[in-house]
Order: sequence, then structure tokens, then C-alpha cells
Amino acid sequence: MNAFIQSTSTLKNAVFRKTRNNQFTNICAQISSPQPYINSKQIKEVREKYRIHEKDTGSSEYQIAALSVRIAYMTAHIKKNPKDFSSTRGLIAMVSARKKLLKYLRSQSKERFLNICVNLKIRIQKDLQ
Repeated sequence: MNAFIQSTSTLKNAVFRKTRNNQFTNICAQISSPQPYINSKQIKEVREKYRIHEKDTGSSEYQIAALSVRIAYMTAHIKKNPKDFSSTRGLIAMVSARKKLLKYLRSQSKERFLNICVNLKIRIQKDLQ
């Protein structure tokens, strides 16, 4: 416990660290939250925004919003790791699931469909608008 307290006080005092080639790096950037944690927080925020009522977990808008955040995260991951074929397969599955939900929502309510596409910046074909 004492070692942890000393290391945190050292981190508070030292903001920059010198690297091998005499460049300074920010320690705060190195100890920032991991990306999957940030992604889960974004998913929770979007789900709170798009749910219709208090106990909503299955509405089309709710699912489309959550899938859109997950798709954005996986797209960034695949750009960094182009040979990760299993993640690419998962991304394709998420995109097709979102596409089916958008198709269903368009058939039920065109206004809700257009609203969610505009808010989440989802590209749609001109003939579908």
C-alpha cells in the first residue's frame, strides 16, 4: 500500500519523462484510460440518449445507436490491424445487423428512420430518403 501511495505522489510531481532520444513524453498520456473502457462509456451514453422509456432495451433506435458506436470502434481497430480477419468478420456482422434494423425502422416510421440517420450521421441512399 505504501509503495502505491509513493508511486502516485511521484506521478503527480513528474508530468514529463525523458526518453532515449532526449524527447519528453507526457506521462498522463501513458496512464490514460484504455480504449475498450472509453468505448463502453460511449455505448452507455448513446443508449441513455436514444432509449424511448426507462426500461427500454430493445427498440430499434436503441440497438442502432449501440451498434453504431461499436462499428466506429471496430473500424478504428481494423484500420490499425488490417490482418485481424476475425474482427473484420465481426464488423461485417454488426454492419449487416444495423442495416436490417434500419430497414425495419424505415418500414415502420420514415420520420424516426430519418431522425436517427441524421443524428448518428449514417449514410443512406438518396432513393431511400
